[in-house]
Amino acid sequence: MFNTILLAYDGSDHAQNALKTAAGLAKTHGAALHLVHTPQIDTPHIVIGAFVSQIEHPPTADQIEEAGKHITDKAVSEAKAEGVEVTEVHISNDSPAPFILATAEKTGADLIVLGRRGLGAVGALALGSVSQAVAHSAKCACLTVV
Repeated sequence: MFNTILLAYDGSDHAQNALKTAAGLAKTHGAALHLVHTPQIDTPHIVIGAFVSQIEHPPTADQIEEAGKHITDKAVSEAKAEGVEVTEVHISNDSPAPFILATAEKTGADLIVLGRRGLGAVGALALGSVSQAVAHSAKCACLTVV
């Protein structure tokens, strides 16, 4: 039924549940499991009186790579513990939903699995959730996991 499963993973509790679900499906269907991660490093806001400002200290490419590797190494180990080898890891500091969708197309994924809520709950209030954006625009089946 599924040949290629793409797991969007950010390390959140819902992503942990999505990992177990994706690994189970990959194992059952003999599907390749790809892991996609977009490290998002928050920038703190400063409030002074009625003014809100944001300190801009963009992370370096090395910091992004290190943060992403830490999260994905953990996910790869957990997938292995579930009996599944991750075929390929895809990391980018791009916006999560577009990168997930582009990676799904690039890998030929026929299923995207992701947590319903990730680490960016505050940002989701203003911008909409990643899972909602992916489900709306995906060209394959999507499974959101609580």
